[in-house]
Amino acid sequence: MRLLLPPSETKLKGGQPHTGLPTLSFSVQDPGRRDLMVALESWCRDSPEAAARALKLGPKSIEELGNNVFVDAPVMPAIARYTGVLYSGTGVADWTEAQRAWAADHVFIHSALFGIVSSADRIPVYRLSHDTKVNMVALKDYWLGQVTAAIREMAAGDWILDCRSEGYRTLAPIPTDVPSAYLEVVSANGGKALNHFNKIHKGELVRALVATGPNLPAPDALVEWGTTRGLALTASGETVTLAI
Repeated sequence: MRLLLPPSETKLKGGQPHTGLPTLSFSVQDPGRRDLMVALESWCRDSPEAAARALKLGPKSIEELGNNVFVDAPVMPAIARYTGVLYSGTGVADWTEAQRAWAADHVFIHSALFGIVSSADRIPVYRLSHDTKVNMVALKDYWLGQVTAAIREMAAGDWILDCRSEGYRTLAPIPTDVPSAYLEVVSANGGKALNHFNKIHKGELVRALVATGPNLPAPDALVEWGTTRGLALTASGETVTLAI
């Protein structure tokens, strides 16, 4: 199984020194990455007011435009860079080296700027969302199918548990020839979980999977694994449901 997570808007600053641009998994995306980094950096530098509006930055957070500088920027593992509710739920700070190694091969993130990356890939801090138009150009027009190709490479003959939000699923749908299931988090009475609880329980599921490093060749195997751990998982068609 491959887990595909959304990014978070909030990110930890800092990291280890790095020269040049980041080197990331799935090099098929490198042309789109380079084009986006160049366009985003120059846009924030040359048209800061327009960039701030498009990136939804208010007067108190406009300094975040300065994060969109990527050559020689400090880097850290993507799983540590993101600090939203989902990522807090993973308990990543307590992962062992063996658990981090398992996650590097099984936990992936869909970044608006970098496409599909491994949780272990070292990325700089940035500000960009799936629905941002950079210089009035939609992100799909920068990627031109590269993320879809990376998703196929990421799957590597396995199946994908898609934990992304709707915006990221729309930006790069999983190809129909790649086995996958969408993770839906619902309340015990059947209603959809509120956004906060949706994210935190997705993070806790990641935490439980990383802790045990199971081999789960199909959604039914994930359900069976979850049942032994008291998780209310069910699988139907292309959806895995987690009731909380």
